[in-house]
Amino acid sequence: MTRSRPVLRYVLAGTCLGLVLAAGQAAAQSLLPDSFFVDRPAFSHPEQPGKPASCESIAAQLPDSVPRDSRVDMAIAGTVSLIRTDGALWYVAVCAAPGVRVLCVTYGAGDLKLGDKAVLRGGYNRQDSRHVLLDPCLASPWNEGDAAE
Repeated sequence: MTRSRPVLRYVLAGTCLGLVLAAGQAAAQSLLPDSFFVDRPAFSHPEQPGKPASCESIAAQLPDSVPRDSRVDMAIAGTVSLIRTDGALWYVAVCAAPGVRVLCVTYGAGDLKLGDKAVLRGGYNRQDSRHVLLDPCLASPWNEGDAAE
């Protein structure tokens, strides 16, 4: 019985350390000031709704950069130009060249097919001047309530 107490202390100490580290990571992710979202209705704080941009309007809203420790979400409505799966993840793209292409990494594409109009919402990551990655992301069919900018 006396030997189990030191083990219990190590387990409790390890659990506490894990909780402190997890809290530190969450606190390390900074929120962007509201001024970042001015003139960028397609962008929002994490898990908050943004007004979907259109393929034609998204380029004007793209920020030059987002701080590494920040997450910002983006929403876009467009015609599905690519649907692929690797068996675990699905990749759904909207918007055609020469404009900005947007790729959504998701766990399912539902009933979406090539040519369908869809809304993609997810964590914004700019790959280069013409490619945006949304990961994590949700892809859903477009409906009348999703009017794009």
